[in-house]
Amino acid sequence: MKILVTGAAGFIGSRVVARLLAEGHEVMGVDSFDIYYSRSQKEKNLMPVLLHPKFKLVEDNLAEMALVKVVKGTEAIVHLAAQPGVRGSWGSSFHRYVTNNIQVTQKLLEESKANKLKRFVYASSSSVYGDIAPPEGQDVAVLNEETACKPRSPYGVTKLAAESLVQLYHQEYKMPTVSLRFFSVYGPGQRPDMAFNRFCHSILHDAALTIYGDGKQVRDFTYVDDVVEVVAASVTSDAAVGEVVNLGGGSPCTLMEAITMLEEISGKTCAKTFLERQKGDVFSTRADITKLERIFGAKPKTALRDGLVKQWEWMQKFVHAEDEEQAIKAQVQPITGVDEAVLAEAKADEKATRKAARKAEKATKTKTTESNN
Repeated sequence: MKILVTGAAGFIGSRVVARLLAEGHEVMGVDSFDIYYSRSQKEKNLMPVLLHPKFKLVEDNLAEMALVKVVKGTEAIVHLAAQPGVRGSWGSSFHRYVTNNIQVTQKLLEESKANKLKRFVYASSSSVYGDIAPPEGQDVAVLNEETACKPRSPYGVTKLAAESLVQLYHQEYKMPTVSLRFFSVYGPGQRPDMAFNRFCHSILHDAALTIYGDGKQVRDFTYVDDVVEVVAASVTSDAAVGEVVNLGGGSPCTLMEAITMLEEISGKTCAKTFLERQKGDVFSTRADITKLERIFGAKPKTALRDGLVKQWEWMQKFVHAEDEEQAIKAQVQPITGVDEAVLAEAKADEKATRKAARKAEKATKTKTTESNN
């Protein structure tokens, strides 16, 4: 199958590309290498697949490019590209979220509606739910796909709007769509703005951990490989068509409990700085994954501690390499203040040397000719 993966250089996208290639599919990846975080990390994400004979990378902006060149002939689309981040979606940056999350999704759907796609997979988010009050007698609300969505951030609003567009194109154009609501995805390669990446980085540099709120907020952490497995399965599963499905990890816990695990894994106990809860941060996300298990016949396999061990091991290598690279760069002195007169003199000397060499070569040839005669 020929599959288009948007956001192909990202944390999840690069792993989805690798998985689809391993299954024998032909993959075209599109990524704009947005400045939201470092290009070098995205390039490293793609290194394992760049030379694969069935992979082609297109560096372009989905909002501006002519989509026909990547959509034509495509049998399936896995739409992972988005403007991420709850905290950054407030204020003057909101237009980027409208463009990259809503308008790009609509543009892809519109371009694909007559293309006879076998599947359109959309990466939604648990942020569409917002802060749902738990039922009486329970500490935490368990969110299922029928729970009313009341997003608490502009980011969540745009992800819900795009998800609604996906559903509309399924209903009106019979497009074979699937929407997967990701819950707090973590693991090796995680974006640098996300909590576990920040915590690992601070631990490695013996710095205080910055925690927004009191740390008692609950998250349903989902290991990236478990996400990739479901995304890959959704490309071919007829049972998933037209569905919205929670993709949670089955490992809900408080942020402080997760931090304690990281400290045990790393063997370090760090100071902690508690800051005010940020606008849009919800108290709890816990996924009901009954529908996930029913449709895909499996549930996430990776326990939180096991996943954190893998992320910690990856972060140790990644941060060490980054620190080493920065140290080398710091010792490289740029060439500045070139004296034009000195440069001209050097060029004149080089020219004179070449002229003398040619003259000597000519004299040698002449002498050889005379002696032969």
